Amino acid sequence: HLWPVSREAGGIAVAQTLFGDHNPGGRLPVTWYPKGFTKVPMTDMRMRADPSTGYPGRTYRFYNGPKVFEFGYGLSYTKYSYEFVSVSRNKLFLNGAKKSDSVNYISVSELGTKACDSMIFSALVRVENHGEMHGTHPVLLFARTEKGGNSNPRKRLVRFRSVKLSPRKIKEIEFVVNPCEHFSYANQDGVMVIEEGTVYLAVGNVEYPIDVKLQK
Repeated sequence: HLWPVSREAGGIAVAQTLFGDHNPGGRLPVTWYPKGFTKVPMTDMRMRADPSTGYPGRTYRFYNGPKVFEFGYGLSYTKYSYEFVSVSRNKLFLNGAKKSDSVNYISVSELGTKACDSMIFSALVRVENHGEMHGTHPVLLFARTEKGGNSNPRKRLVRFRSVKLSPRKIKEIEFVVNPCEHFSYANQDGVMVIEEGTVYLAVGNVEYPIDVKLQK
């Protein structure tokens, strides 16, 4: 399925892509649900899944049902690989923890701007083009937790960057990660919180663990 945005020029672009003159590099901006998803009432706009009623949730962050295509899925005439070269932080230690349902957490608002700024770190990712065609490749950095499920997001898009790579070439790109923004989620009271546990930075099938430790 193609979404050309123009008429004659769009047809030329589609032909160049189909016949291999152009290497596509787009990513799907939505989750492509299976046909059975039409049974979910359009009036039910809850994000989180509800196993008790069979409600599967919505968006790549919470939907836990089968998918035709994932959010961020894309095609290319070449193959790319990823590697975390360096991450400037692999542990977070935070004070002022509270407990709910046997889970330690801390409110982002209670941490404050100064503490949040002090936790910002960078992740350097190496991208390699293994194919024979030049390509412009969007690299998506996600964060996920071990507890991702019905209430916690399954994963969250941290940032994305596009990189232009000639055949057999390598480039390194840097992502800036803010734990207060990218490791937090809205709890049942609508409060943005960070939970204790392991957060995994993920690019493709490659992951890097960040341990989050909370104490009172």
